[in-house]
Amino acid sequence: MRPVYTPPSGETLLAAAALAGAQLAKNRSAEELAVLSAFFCTLGDGLALIAARRTMDEACKASVNPIDNGPEIA
Repeated sequence: MRPVYTPPSGETLLAAAALAGAQLAKNRSAEELAVLSAFFCTLGDGLALIAARRTMDEACKASVNPIDNGPEIA
């Protein structure tokens, strides 16, 4: 039997993000940090858009109007 995946808590993710940010910032100039920041903001926005679209698609599939699936009335 395959083990069930349990995602990390919000607190754990926040701590991991803070540690990753601190590591990425080491020995970087302000300009390099600005580019990294913009890159990760764009990446996050893209992932949020994909997640929102998938959620919307799943909600639409779950709420199909049964009248639309019937035979057409001439």
